Amino acid sequence: METVSAYFIGAIRREIANLRAERATGLSKHDWQRAHGPHVTRMLATGRFPALAKAVYDGTDVDAETSFATGLDWVLDAVAAKLTRPSA
Repeated sequence: METVSAYFIGAIRREIANLRAERATGLSKHDWQRAHGPHVTRMLATGRFPALAKAVYDGTDVDAETSFATGLDWVLDAVAAKLTRPSA
C-alpha cells in the first residue's frame, strides 16, 4: 500500500510542480522545450549522458494521463510479482 501511495503522491507533486513552473515562467511545456532545446541538444551531443540521450531520442511524448497509467501498471506489476514470489 505504501508503494502505491508513494507513486500517487509523486505524480501529484509532479503535476503541481509543472503547473507552478508554467505559472511562474509563463511558458507551456512545449514552449519551455522549444526554448531549451538547443541547450539540451548540445548537452546530449557531448556523449556524457548516453542513457538520457537514448530516452530523449527514442522516447515519445505522451500525455500526463497515459504516463501516469503506464507507471501505475509497472508499480502494480512489481508489487504483484513480489507478492506471488515464494518465500525464501
